[in-house]
Amino acid sequence: MLLAIQAFCADEGPVKGVIEWRPGLERDATDYDKTDFWSAIAYSPSTGKYGASSEWTNQDNASRRARENCNAPDARAVVLCCNGWCALALGKTADTGESGWGVGWGADQETAERFALEGARKRVSDAKVVYSIFAREMPESGVIAYSTTAGRWGYSCGYGRADATRALQACGAPDAQIVSDHKIGWMALAVGDDKSAYGWGYAGNRADAESNALEQCRQRDKSAKVVLSFCTNGVVH
Repeated sequence: MLLAIQAFCADEGPVKGVIEWRPGLERDATDYDKTDFWSAIAYSPSTGKYGASSEWTNQDNASRRARENCNAPDARAVVLCCNGWCALALGKTADTGESGWGVGWGADQETAERFALEGARKRVSDAKVVYSIFAREMPESGVIAYSTTAGRWGYSCGYGRADATRALQACGAPDAQIVSDHKIGWMALAVGDDKSAYGWGYAGNRADAESNALEQCRQRDKSAKVVLSFCTNGVVH
């Protein structure tokens, strides 16, 4: 029987869940099927940043990498899950603007996100899921294409060698070029009023990726703004 947990601001440590991985029960299962994998999400209350990690055979390593990806002094792992999904929901109160958050885990994405929302809504009214990740998720790459004449962009992730072609096709401009190609993390693109000015960023969390893209673009155009940010695992809200 699957037990689901939701929590928020748990000082005693991160919420943890373990999902039975059924393929590992089969006689002809591969070593991968027989291995338990962990994912984790870390959150920084002071900055609002979050980072995650997946496909770790040790929960301590999953927690450490998630905190590193969050890249904040007060970052701490708030939820971990073995073989399943974990999710983070954030929001603010309408009257005071105080931030609130909730986490959840489950055998599927929908369950994890539902419990994360329930946890956050006990403190704030406008909570929304900002991130979810699967423990057995394979590392994926991401590609951004951009056209300096048309000011158009396209991106692709999760298709391996085909990502470059798909990103160029999504951009849809004759002079489109690949401007960023990375694996495992957040990617961002910033563009200025001058379409020839752009900057890209890459980091373990969304806020840093966008900040890096803005900083690079503002060296050429002070009007820079982020036009695209996504995680290479494809789970974006």
